[in-house]
Amino acid sequence: MNERFLGEFVLPGVAHSVAVARHCVEEMLTAAGHRDMENALLIISELVTNSLLHTASGLHGGVVTVDVVAVDAEVVRVEVTDDGADTVPQARESGGDDCHGRGLWLVEQVSLRWGVRLLGAGQCAVWAETFTGQVVPVCAGEGVAAGVARRERGVKG
Repeated sequence: MNERFLGEFVLPGVAHSVAVARHCVEEMLTAAGHRDMENALLIISELVTNSLLHTASGLHGGVVTVDVVAVDAEVVRVEVTDDGADTVPQARESGGDDCHGRGLWLVEQVSLRWGVRLLGAGQCAVWAETFTGQVVPVCAGEGVAAGVARRERGVKG
């Protein structure tokens, strides 16, 4: 892989940081030549929001750290590190009336792949990779292109 580190920034654990994170990621990706960044911006919004809602990052004095990496010319990885929680982030299905609980499910739907790295002191980093080119990549296995093709054909799973 020819990964290229694009940047890192630390934001306070307040609601306004979600918009700031989106703006910073958009600026970094634009400067690096990435074009189709809607999924990356959705992902960063969801990951920062989850950190603020479900970890110590959302408490007084908490912070989130965001890293942005160009995996290659058309794929980026965004990663959010939090201040720690008692649980490990996981995608789940929410009921139709639930106000929360769809964030990681959305990340799972729009990312090529995503995961969680457990760090010391209860901290974890949640990351996701997404395509930032203008043409959806052809995938033989699972991933966005395969999932979209299945949904278009009406196939579940």
